[in-house]
Amino acid sequence: MKRFSFNLEKLLQLRGFEEKNAKTELAAAISAAERIKLDLRNTAAERVRVNKTRNDTVDIRSLMTVENYVNRLDLRKEELLEQLAAAELTIEEKRKSFTAAMQKRSVLDKLKEKQFAQWRKESMSAEENALEDAVYGAKYTKENL
Repeated sequence: MKRFSFNLEKLLQLRGFEEKNAKTELAAAISAAERIKLDLRNTAAERVRVNKTRNDTVDIRSLMTVENYVNRLDLRKEELLEQLAAAELTIEEKRKSFTAAMQKRSVLDKLKEKQFAQWRKESMSAEENALEDAVYGAKYTKENL
């Protein structure tokens, strides 16, 4: 019997490639969101540190500088929160894209498995028939002699 071949193998490979790309894009989006979260934590830690030093400052000029720095940190926090919200939307979009690509590949995988099972069944049946023909053919040949 001929070897198993899946007619849509090239398409299956393309779908696998698309799935891998979607997975990479999702990972990049998650990584970007994690960097933003890290920046947020660092900004919060810096604000806490500055607030502690603000209590030790008695000079009005230094106090104004610290206050301006705290205001800048607050602005930075707001910017980072906006970036994080956008990153979360991007993650959701990439996750949907990855899920769709995974489903497309999965459908072809199932079709390939089904066709392989059918081929195997036919192959086993053909092999069984060939063995029966060989056994019964030899039996009838000996009886005829």
